[in-house]
Amino acid sequence: MSREVDSTDPGRSSPFGSLRHPAFARFAAAQTLCGIAQFLGGLATPFLVNELTDSNTWVGAASFVALIPAVVGTPLSGTLADRMDRRRLLLLGLSLQTVTMAAVVILYTRGDLTPWRILALNFVGGTAGSFQWAPIQSMAAVLVPRESLIAAVRLVSITFTVGRSVGPAIAAVTLAFHGPGLAFAVSLGLYVASLAILTTVRTSWVPSRSTGSIGDQFREGLAYVRTRPEMRLAFRLAFTVAGLGAVFAFSLAAGVADDLFGRGGGGLGVLSTSLGVGSLLASAFISGRGGRMPRAVLERQAILLYGTGLLIVASSSWLGLGMLGYLLTGAAHMLHGTTLSTALQMRVDEEFRGRVMSVFLVAILSGIPIGGLAFGILGDLVGLRWVVLSAGLVLCLDGLVTGRRGVLTLLDEEGETDG
Repeated sequence: MSREVDSTDPGRSSPFGSLRHPAFARFAAAQTLCGIAQFLGGLATPFLVNELTDSNTWVGAASFVALIPAVVGTPLSGTLADRMDRRRLLLLGLSLQTVTMAAVVILYTRGDLTPWRILALNFVGGTAGSFQWAPIQSMAAVLVPRESLIAAVRLVSITFTVGRSVGPAIAAVTLAFHGPGLAFAVSLGLYVASLAILTTVRTSWVPSRSTGSIGDQFREGLAYVRTRPEMRLAFRLAFTVAGLGAVFAFSLAAGVADDLFGRGGGGLGVLSTSLGVGSLLASAFISGRGGRMPRAVLERQAILLYGTGLLIVASSSWLGLGMLGYLLTGAAHMLHGTTLSTALQMRVDEEFRGRVMSVFLVAILSGIPIGGLAFGILGDLVGLRWVVLSAGLVLCLDGLVTGRRGVLTLLDEEGETDG
């Protein structure tokens, strides 16, 4: 049985009410700091790779090796998140990311951070991150009661948005005036602070008894997903928007700043900050009136907004228009991610939550590196401007066609879940 979303209840749409639960509030604080560290380091790394190689292919490759481990690691961590303490998985992944960033700082200080070593460390950091994504998406359900779940899921998206906003703002200053070394050092400090806060989070949740191997349980999760069209739709949308849109917001942003606008680290910081501001504006919208709108409407608008933003970015060499385009893509990314995540969280049964969210994350985390590598190569062959323009057109077409078919209404259904 399913029921329509009660979108008129402000308590269900306002994310900040979830902060009244102390454990969740500490978890949110830790994820905010971690997000800032990830985006700060994530911008400094492609900037350094672009500076060392002047190649979009290298920049795309760096993104590829950072995110491709998630294709294997995230399903594993999602399955484990249904079998064991999710907090322990988070601590493991965050600890490894902290150690990896420490290695980056040491090698950069010694002048030994070569492109090949960056790729190797990105692979290690990506592997560490793969043990975080699914537990992060699943933790809200065990830290707040059911009636606060929508608010908590939206707040998790907002912590990600704050990281995307503050991280690039710090990057804009450090990369423009001090280079990537300081950015790496600040990122390391934030990882350490996030790790310290996360150690204080406790939960009384006990996973259900596991039967069968990890492989059997993951296949069981896939079978669960295959019977649910709304989940298949969410995964398809996540992969498409990641591969055609998010790739330019994140992994190829350094190439966009350099090739389309002729700017270096300062341009990258400005574009990324615009992306974050757009996300913050969308966060304010989703916390108010937007939180009461049907998810089908929000998702269609997000896809169209994403495509429009990319078209604006590709239309001119004037950085002001680039900032506007990235502002729109940032807002679109926030609306898109929150809409799909909320739709899934409200449909999934608790015993499958970790596995379902891991498949969702694989769709995102595989789309970005595949798109980054493919578009990086194409950008070197035909020019990155034409690549961005084409991706924007495809996204706009997808938003128009999918919206008119009415299939997005599947995102507005909710299911009764187990505890």
